[in-house]
Amino acid sequence: MSMQCQLWMGSLEPNMTESFIMAAFHRMGQRPLAVKVMRNKFTGEPAGYAFVHFQTDEEAIDTMHKLNGKPIPGTFPVVRFRLNTASREARSNIQQEREFSVWVGDLSPDVDDYSLYRVFAGKYNSIKTAKVILDGSGYTKGYGFVRFGSEDEQRNALYAMNGYTGLGNKPLKICTAVPKPKGAVTPQNSSPATANAPTYNSGTDQNAAATQPQQQQPQLPDTAQPPPAKVQNDELALVDHKRVIDVDQMNQEFLDPELCVWDALEASQWFPQEIVEAH
Repeated sequence: MSMQCQLWMGSLEPNMTESFIMAAFHRMGQRPLAVKVMRNKFTGEPAGYAFVHFQTDEEAIDTMHKLNGKPIPGTFPVVRFRLNTASREARSNIQQEREFSVWVGDLSPDVDDYSLYRVFAGKYNSIKTAKVILDGSGYTKGYGFVRFGSEDEQRNALYAMNGYTGLGNKPLKICTAVPKPKGAVTPQNSSPATANAPTYNSGTDQNAAATQPQQQQPQLPDTAQPPPAKVQNDELALVDHKRVIDVDQMNQEFLDPELCVWDALEASQWFPQEIVEAH
């Protein structure tokens, strides 16, 4: 059995057993061969993920695109399917190889991963993944990404699929998508119509996958800070020329402290040694 015949399923709650997960797939119209919930080898507690085995590679990939992001039956609060190809080698190859992707905009609310995948897979043979981006509440943000294995097919889709009708109720908008660098911080206040190269993540986590180009917001002045005081030019300061100056009073105010010292010395009958005459 090819490693692509099994899917990794994450974000599992502790009460999701093999039989629960198998029943959830059956209720969604899928028929996996087996489910294996992984456990912590030290504590024996569920590790939060499982492997789901299918008969063929095509069935596994088709199920991944069809169910990713959809609510898992029987969960409350709602937990959504989070699926990926299980092979470590496959994930490693995906990360190492060049990615040829397009951003798809103006998606109506009824468009999901599977319908987006089917439209492009029906026209291009190298389609690897298709993903509609959801917000934190599970509602579509109106755009998604399609990844190709062929650069020629990606370039063809840029003009051949731009304005395509037949998926949802709006003509599609297509432009080049640039892979998001590892470790880059996702900007906020993103706007889909402000740049030509949206960025994206190639993973399958619907709620933390990708953003569109950021529109810089103008910085407003901080009104809480008072304006700087203007430095006064001394050459322009006004001088009061009419002020009357009493020179005698100013001299008296200057001499009074000095005279007080000598008056006190004289009243004490003590005199400096230098002025005492010997008889």
